[in-house]
Amino acid sequence: MTSRESVSLRMLFGSAAVTLWVAGAMTACGGSSVGTDVTGVADPTLSETVQLTAVDVQTIIAQAATQATASGLPVTIAVVDHEGVVLGVLRMAGARADITLTGGGTGPLDGNNLTASISGPPGTAAGDAAISKAGTGAFFSTQGNAFTTRTASFIVQEHFPPQVNPSAGGPLFGVQFSNLRCSDVDRGPGVHLAATSNLPLGLSADPGGLPLYKNGVAVGGIGVEGDGIYTLDQGQPDTTPTVEEVIAAAGTLGFSAPSAIRGDNILVDGIRLVFANAEPPASQVTTPYATFAAAGTEIVAPMAGVPPAFVARPINVVRGTVPPQFAATFSAGTTPAVGGLTVADVTRIIGQAAVQANVTRAAIRLPIGTQARVTISVVDTSGVILGMFRTIDAPIFGFDVSAQKARTAAFFSDSSAAGDLNAAGLGSYVAAAAADGLALDGSVAFSVRAVGFLSQPIYPPGALPPFSNGPFSKPLGQWSIFNTGLQLEMYFTPPGSLSSAPCAGPAKLGNGITIFPGGFPLYKNGVLVGGIGISGDGVDQDDLIGFAGSGGFEAPAGIRSDTVTVRGAALPYVVIPRHPNL
Repeated sequence: MTSRESVSLRMLFGSAAVTLWVAGAMTACGGSSVGTDVTGVADPTLSETVQLTAVDVQTIIAQAATQATASGLPVTIAVVDHEGVVLGVLRMAGARADITLTGGGTGPLDGNNLTASISGPPGTAAGDAAISKAGTGAFFSTQGNAFTTRTASFIVQEHFPPQVNPSAGGPLFGVQFSNLRCSDVDRGPGVHLAATSNLPLGLSADPGGLPLYKNGVAVGGIGVEGDGIYTLDQGQPDTTPTVEEVIAAAGTLGFSAPSAIRGDNILVDGIRLVFANAEPPASQVTTPYATFAAAGTEIVAPMAGVPPAFVARPINVVRGTVPPQFAATFSAGTTPAVGGLTVADVTRIIGQAAVQANVTRAAIRLPIGTQARVTISVVDTSGVILGMFRTIDAPIFGFDVSAQKARTAAFFSDSSAAGDLNAAGLGSYVAAAAADGLALDGSVAFSVRAVGFLSQPIYPPGALPPFSNGPFSKPLGQWSIFNTGLQLEMYFTPPGSLSSAPCAGPAKLGNGITIFPGGFPLYKNGVLVGGIGISGDGVDQDDLIGFAGSGGFEAPAGIRSDTVTVRGAALPYVVIPRHPNL
């Protein structure tokens, strides 16, 4: 398996060879043999027969509650479907309602004690945490990989692996601030407290969230909150489970992830990921659900799954799905007003990326050699989504993240970036960038990899002391998963608040920014016209697929971020895994 062991095409061949490579990818898009989906595997996200029933949800919650009773910790238990729709939430009698955010830093969210749900009554903050944990297990897991909130913790911290220094941030550094309730990207109406199926606290790194599988198909997740501490596993993986994790594992009895695809079978940079420190019991005498419901509080009564939010639509003979609004055609950009992206342009860009995805070996999916599964988004310079395409079984979290990546690349490459940030009250980051020689005035074409490079608390990433933080980050000591810097402050106004209202910050960034790779600006005749974002099966794979999608719409070579040096370190633009194709 290849992972993030990679080389830059620019370093190997120079920009001319990069252009030839992209042209080759463009030519291949029209061929009948390239891009054909030969897996023959039915898309489980389209199956209306493999879903959790109301009885399943009752069983899962009752199993977890029975273990909670045995463990002496009353908890809140949430079950969601694969797309994040809440199917059931039970607050056991005596379960605490509050959580305290503890990320290890000194930011405005760290140390906050929350009691009420951000979505309003009848929820609680503990319910929000349980839903976010359940959603993380669901959103990260597919037919080719099964991840948990402990897995998420392992890959979102300032070092990868955690506490190994010098090392850069994790592969999904900053992903916790995606799929939030304030996002404008949604999979359709939900059934819990708000008209959205996104997650109240975003993606979670607090152990206690596991995926659920039924007949071998990824169908959702379970999340458990009860100790009042919403945190992460800050150290190296250990063998000690949390009580919440033990309870959640018991809930997965009969619905556990296939052992062959669990995260602890997957390596990134030669480092084995983690899954969970608890296993479901071999058997259990389960107290009936009705007993717990009578004593506790049903925040959401158990219900069956709902029809999938995506509809089938092949692109360049690559099978996949799209949101309903793109079932027939994609959209044209409205900014810039003249010479922007046409429907044909968007279709071509998404098609090129889809073809590349279908011949690219996934990094975090088993068995080895499986095609990368991704979500592809294209936006115009105002951040309006012009098209989205999700290849078969792509992880759900990428639906929100791919749009973030496209918007991030377009936003930071625009001549209005500095002015938009200043207007949003984020001028300190504009000043920090200016001090490093970055004017944010359209003179540099930023990939998301470059933005992430500037968002690390150790700059350049992985450097030995003495070092300082990147201009978009908080310094070590202040930095935490709840205090990343510009990324966090774009979401919350004031920075210490949480809300289900539209995300704060520049209007062009309706769901915030992402600071790990997979997004590129798009240009026509040297003029910025939008961005492309890819999210799915490995960040270098995302880079490769997004770069291929941008073929014919590439940034002018002379303004790419890899022509710029900040504090003696060259910024990156694109990184491609070695021998990436199947």
